[in-house]
Amino acid sequence: MENRDSEPENPTVEDMAPVERSSETSHLVSSASSSKPSYINVVNNVCALVFTGIITYCCFKDGVSLFSFHPLLMSIGWLIIMTTAVNAITPGDLATEWMPMRLRSARHWVLQVLMAIITLTGFLIILSNKIIHEKPHFVTLHAKFGLAALIFMVVTCTGGLGVLCSLKLKNYLAPIYIKLLHASFGLLTFVLGVITIILGTFSRWWSFGEILRYSCLLLVLLVMLFTILRPSLKIYFRLKEKVSGN
Repeated sequence: MENRDSEPENPTVEDMAPVERSSETSHLVSSASSSKPSYINVVNNVCALVFTGIITYCCFKDGVSLFSFHPLLMSIGWLIIMTTAVNAITPGDLATEWMPMRLRSARHWVLQVLMAIITLTGFLIILSNKIIHEKPHFVTLHAKFGLAALIFMVVTCTGGLGVLCSLKLKNYLAPIYIKLLHASFGLLTFVLGVITIILGTFSRWWSFGEILRYSCLLLVLLVMLFTILRPSLKIYFRLKEKVSGN
């Protein structure tokens, strides 16, 4: 006869004992049923795709050159793949909410590695283009912010290794703080990249009219807002919870 008083097969955070509920692991792993699917990320992805479509048109409107692939690769890497990677571990993502946390984390990692490869390729393209045409490097604000975004990207990806080894590093820093540091640096990296992209649409390269320019500006700002809003709130409430709990 079945025991009705037995514990549920898939306990949620609320079903945990007080000690389990307050453990670092329970804060690091969110239940798949703890939040309702949100369509914000869908709108986010649509805006990113529309922007990339506009940039693709602008890159190849007057023919194909080595430089043509720089804005395109940066747009794909930063606004499509990176946003999808961030959304993968954001509660309420329509595409990944049904996945176990381990699978969502794996998806995040794979996408971030792919993003790093694409953006580094875009960086090498513009670097080679400047060398070929004997132009100075990192002179404009666009170039300086781009370099900063690239450096932060490397730091953030390296910090991801710290998240994977967070339990081994718990004697030095609690896993929850390692994860929050990684998430904070990741969002800062994303914002730096978005600023770089916006500055690119206001650079001397842009000759495609004001309507397209400000349409791109609106789309990029929407992508940034929709990407960082939920993770930023999550970081804030986690920090507030830890501070108030001490």
